[in-house]
Amino acid sequence: MYSRIVTLSTIAAGLFILNVGSASAGLPTGFVNGQNCKGFHHSGTAKAKKKSTAKRRARGKWESIARKNYGWSFRKWGNGKFKHYDCSKPGGWWHCKAAAYPCK
Repeated sequence: MYSRIVTLSTIAAGLFILNVGSASAGLPTGFVNGQNCKGFHHSGTAKAKKKSTAKRRARGKWESIARKNYGWSFRKWGNGKFKHYDCSKPGGWWHCKAAAYPCK
């Protein structure tokens, strides 16, 4: 009975590791197209009357977060991978979130 429990536990642990490994396989951790990337997807949020201003401010907050976490060389939005914005206008203000993986 004990050996059956150990065997089942080992199989379950192996399946868990395979699942976690395959889930993170698509993330840009390490070198991606010659760039060193971090595997944590950061975001910055901001609001403004104009959508373009809200996006710019959100991008600036993303850059600040990336710099604080990984240093000056990872702070540039232009070097980020899988960059995207999520903006909405629930009232008179635009609310935007800028998100990307930091790379250098």
